[in-house]
Amino acid sequence: MTQKNPEMDKLLSNAARDISGAFAARFCALGIELGLFKAIAETDGLTSAELSQVTGFNERYVREWVYGVSLAGYLEFDQQSRKASMTAEQKLLLVTEGNRFAQYGAFQVANSALLPYAELKDVFRNGGGLEFTTYPIELWRGLDHTGCTRYRNFLVEDWLPHLIEVPKKLRSGGTFADFGCGTGRSTIELAKLFPNAKFYGFDAFDKNVDMANENVREAGGLSNIEFKQWKVEDGSPGKFDVVATFDLIHDLPMPVEGLEVVRKSLSKDGVFLLMDIEATDDPMDNEGPLTLFKLGMSLHFCMTTAIGQGGDGMGTVGLSQSVLNELCASVGFTKVNKIPIRHPLNSLFEIQV
Repeated sequence: MTQKNPEMDKLLSNAARDISGAFAARFCALGIELGLFKAIAETDGLTSAELSQVTGFNERYVREWVYGVSLAGYLEFDQQSRKASMTAEQKLLLVTEGNRFAQYGAFQVANSALLPYAELKDVFRNGGGLEFTTYPIELWRGLDHTGCTRYRNFLVEDWLPHLIEVPKKLRSGGTFADFGCGTGRSTIELAKLFPNAKFYGFDAFDKNVDMANENVREAGGLSNIEFKQWKVEDGSPGKFDVVATFDLIHDLPMPVEGLEVVRKSLSKDGVFLLMDIEATDDPMDNEGPLTLFKLGMSLHFCMTTAIGQGGDGMGTVGLSQSVLNELCASVGFTKVNKIPIRHPLNSLFEIQV
């Protein structure tokens, strides 16, 4: 009789969970990107044959997908009618854009970040990093979706009331620059809220700038916002009352140089609004449900692309508060005020000279 080994039982349970979870995430990414969830959400339920007819996809593949997603808990499945349907909560999680519970962008990001697997093994062996062009377009779409959720809800509804200096500047008609604005979601939400202020979004990638302008059009058009292509190496693009970086500093190949550009871009008495990944001095002290997501994104994207641009690779969990304090002091910032927000991924700071 085999002797019980609780430690081995725990490891086996963890392995089963993680192996199955990897496939569950891929099932969800497929459903999001192929529109399968959306097709089901628009009905009271569909069989795999009906879903195949609606989407035009091969029924055998659709059927296997339905089984997998249902067993993962992201669809409801009636074994009598063989119909798959979605609850209101599942729709919020996987279909409805911009609500605070939406996770469809996160599934796209995680799945896409894992795709350059052979390339990642190569840099393990030979050093160097990966280029942004290595990743599929779905990664950038996923980041756009997560930004829509985070900035529309958390930034505007939850975090802004805790800020002290930034709202004062914007209410009085100040200027706001978003460095590394991505597809402009944060800039757009703030521009809607403060119509008397002038907003500028800067990003290194022309596709992000194009998507940002498209997002402005979809928002109904805003006269107080402008997006431009720009990168940190270009130096300061001007003087602003508020400069913001949202999940940017840890991604930069040279974070100190980035912070120097921020300081030089602030007008007298200007405010630096920094949002970045919540991190601890020792990565092994990170806790919470998104700990492995942070480290996974670091290894597969954030750290790796920074190294690919000639940097050391700060990584997703490299910007703890003590590191931030040290870096800010090195470029002339003297006030680093952590804002008391509750979020499993991010921390927020108001920083001044």
